[in-house]
Amino acid sequence: MKSAMPTREEPVSAFDMLTDGPMRRARVLARRHDPHSLFMVIVPFFFAVTLLIDILMRRPGLQAWLLWVLFALCFSVAVVALRIGTRFPHAAGFSGMLVFGAASLYFMSAWADVQSAVSTAQELPLLALYLGWFVPKPLGRIVMSSFTVLLIVVMVLNPIFRPGGELDAPVVVQMILVSLFCFELGSVLWRRSMRKITTDELTGVLNRVGFMEALDRELARPTRSEHPMCLVVIDFDRFKELNDTQGHGRGDQALIETVAGWRAALRTGDVIGRTGGDEFAILLDRTDPAGAQQIMARLREDSPHPWSWGISQARFGDTNESIFSRADERLYSFKIRPGRGRA
Repeated sequence: MKSAMPTREEPVSAFDMLTDGPMRRARVLARRHDPHSLFMVIVPFFFAVTLLIDILMRRPGLQAWLLWVLFALCFSVAVVALRIGTRFPHAAGFSGMLVFGAASLYFMSAWADVQSAVSTAQELPLLALYLGWFVPKPLGRIVMSSFTVLLIVVMVLNPIFRPGGELDAPVVVQMILVSLFCFELGSVLWRRSMRKITTDELTGVLNRVGFMEALDRELARPTRSEHPMCLVVIDFDRFKELNDTQGHGRGDQALIETVAGWRAALRTGDVIGRTGGDEFAILLDRTDPAGAQQIMARLREDSPHPWSWGISQARFGDTNESIFSRADERLYSFKIRPGRGRA
């Protein structure tokens, strides 16, 4: 009987041995972080490094104790954000950026030196990017506008930014424009992230989270009682049968085509959301139940796939749960009857 030949393992290079562990840890860290926590790791660490350089240079006129305090704060924030990842509070990040903004105003003032002003000018776009990306609107725009006004006042009072000074007017203008650009860039990133969170990828309408937020806003409007608003809940008929007989691809296509028809026929202010697999909801503003019934009947006639609906008009004191509950009752009460979908 022949002995089994030993298997030959692939040789492991020294590079693989050195990098496998760090790369694995890097992948674990990446899974634990989101854009906000990563920002709060990288940017405060960068600030800490620049502060440490200022401390080591020991330039005349620098407040060493202030630099040490800011260094400790930035380094601590970076370490905590690295450790806890996505659990790092947005409120803590916002508070830290406000502290950095106040320190920036000091370093741009006549109390600091030219080098401090130059270093701060290079860091201001990061503050603006944070305010645009991670601070909810309109708070971020209010803070950014207020900070820009204060920054202009501080620089006007600082002789180094006046004509003939070490840093003249073009530097000031460029600094402000770059910061405003970074703020707007952050706002674009914020809108994209919010769209990803609140949009259904298949149909392009709001997902359940986005639709519930829209419904919350509409119900909370002070003028809600002045104009009627109807919620329509929709359930596709025999959708499981369609998926089972023709495949999920055909089911997806039916949803896409039907929703595209709704979007083309409804008004700009009407809100469509996908609240489940084949369940949708529509908010019809300034529409009473009779008008909503006519709209839905017209949409149903032009639809490539059958569906049923239930209508509920918003009442004073309604919540998401109460108005959905009434609409669902109407939907399921009439779903198996002729003339289904009536309010």
